Amino acid sequence: MLNNGLVFTNEKCVGCNKCISVCSCLGACISEEAGEDGLPRVDVDGDRCISCGACFDVCEHGAREYRDDTQRFFDDLKKGEAISVLIAPAFKANYPREYESVLGGLKALGVKRFISVSFGADITTWGYINY
Repeated sequence: MLNNGLVFTNEKCVGCNKCISVCSCLGACISEEAGEDGLPRVDVDGDRCISCGACFDVCEHGAREYRDDTQRFFDDLKKGEAISVLIAPAFKANYPREYESVLGGLKALGVKRFISVSFGADITTWGYINY
């Protein structure tokens, strides 16, 4: 669904297509000949977008925004949803004193699993070497 994901296009889009050139998900950024106002624009397909942020970095017009789903995260925890958290290696490096208390607090709120993103990189490297 267009503009229905975490990342969406706002009214500042001028259709320059720079976001399309950096998008890693083929078809996530969709160029339209004209939006509702008759001007060209690039919308985001929320079903394909992985919210990597590359379009934010390249957009000179401030035409990308995101929906803050933090409250939904905490509401889902309260409902008992099985939630896993992916942790970037930089988290521990950037917050060495807070690291354990933050993860402990999330576990106390109901987070089921913590997965290190670097573990995925290790698996990918192993697969590549074995291939």
